Amino acid sequence: MSLSTSTLVVVQQYLTRYGMTTYDILGNIGSIFNLLIFSQSSHRCNPCSLYIFSMSLCSAIGLNSAVIPLIYALDHPNPLSYSIPFCKSQYYFRHVFSQSMRTFFVVACVDRYASCSNRVFIRSFSRHQIAIRVIPLVIIFWILLGLFPTMLYTISNGVCDAQDGLPNILYSAYIMIVLGILPLVTLFTFGVLMMINLKESRANAQTLGNRKIVSIIRKRDRNMMRMLLTELTIYIITTIPNTVVLIYKVATPPAANGSERQCIESFVFYFARVFLLYLNNSLSFWIYLITSQSFRHEFKKLLFHLFSFVEHKKPQATIVH
Repeated sequence: MSLSTSTLVVVQQYLTRYGMTTYDILGNIGSIFNLLIFSQSSHRCNPCSLYIFSMSLCSAIGLNSAVIPLIYALDHPNPLSYSIPFCKSQYYFRHVFSQSMRTFFVVACVDRYASCSNRVFIRSFSRHQIAIRVIPLVIIFWILLGLFPTMLYTISNGVCDAQDGLPNILYSAYIMIVLGILPLVTLFTFGVLMMINLKESRANAQTLGNRKIVSIIRKRDRNMMRMLLTELTIYIITTIPNTVVLIYKVATPPAANGSERQCIESFVFYFARVFLLYLNNSLSFWIYLITSQSFRHEFKKLLFHLFSFVEHKKPQATIVH
């Protein structure tokens, strides 16, 4: 093994041990705060809040099922390299819940568009009753569809991945559709439609001459656009490399075992298909915290309530006479 390939192995181990451990911890903390914030009574009747709550729950499950086995394998035998049942089940859980998370993000964007539409029919899709029906349907859909790519997975040369040949081609096409094309097209489309609707609403408010309404709409406009565009940008950054790698893997013949090219490809595949891809699972809370002033206000209120609750539960000191 050359110096460059051995360096890549060490870099991959450091990325897993410190990088993935860090964003797994931050992702779990963020998911817990999201669940606490969006489960409050003020959010329970808001369909978008219900989608974000579901997204955060699925995000945590998908993140942990993907990352924890890799961190564990740094200092222990890796069951993904020899146990086909573990290989398939680990892939199934991380795929089902990570895809559910991405779908809830798309649905939340659709809900944001519907809620600010000028058409009554479109606004009717932004309802609590709709969200209650959509959420279990999304999870059931991915539980069933997730069986297809799981059947294509096996262990080859100690690597848990789609089988070479036709299974790999089918898997790559499937991932490019469900992870790349459909979410990106949907997010872009409804993002543009939402900006148009908000622009029309602001124009209507200005026509009425109500400065207070204009100020509220401008503030909401900024907050929503920051959150949406930041999430969309990060989604593109973390998923496009995975699509490119899959195309490359299908289009090029496999490298010889132990060759320098195989080591480089292995590192690139790891970085694009694991490190970057599941980094996205850990970021929603931190994106909201950075980009939305109203969310920061909600977070401060939550911390105050938690602090008050802890203080209230502390045992009172016994007064000695």
